[in-house]
Formats: sequence, C-alpha cells, structure tokens
Amino acid sequence: MKHFDYEKPSKLGHELTAVEQKEVLSMYVNRYTGDHIPQWAKGTTWKDGNPYPVQFLNDADWLRHTLFQVGKNGRLTDCGECHSTPTWPHNPELRKEKVTLGKEEASK
Repeated sequence: MKHFDYEKPSKLGHELTAVEQKEVLSMYVNRYTGDHIPQWAKGTTWKDGNPYPVQFLNDADWLRHTLFQVGKNGRLTDCGECHSTPTWPHNPELRKEKVTLGKEEASK
C-alpha cells in the first residue's frame, strides 16, 4: 500500500484541471461531503452514538482541503493517494480538536 508522499509535488484539488477534478471525484468514493455520502457512513455512529459527522460542506470544499500527488508538470499523476483535512462544517467543535484523516484511498 502506498502512502501520500509529502516530499513529492502535490496540489490542492481546486487547483487541478476540471477534467482532473472530475476524475478524482469519481475515484474517491469514500469522501463524506454534503454532496456525497459514502457507503461506510450510512448507518455508522460516532463517539456518542450520533451519526458520523459530515467531513466537508460539499465536494468543492473537499477539493479545497485535499492534496493530490502531481508530476513535475503539475498534472495529476496518481489517483491512488490523497490527504484530506476535514472542515467539519456542522461540528465546529471538532475543528478545535484538530481531528484529521490520515489518507484516503481511491476505490480501484
């Protein structure tokens, strides 16, 4: 299993081309946004038994807060890796706890 390499070039999702954005949105089926509820979040409870909180307001918010590996030419190189920092739009108290995700893997 590969891990996100912070030593390699990367871009935030909103900096990718429209085609690349469409590609990552179709590949990363585990993101939890107001636009996309992944299968793992359906029926899942968190901490106090409440539903797992939405991690990003919408897909645009996810793109703004997710790094993707790019080549030296600045183009997306591998959809197998990303690093997201949730914004917890409906749970600001989680931002204070600095709850972050490790990495996500695209569904292949």
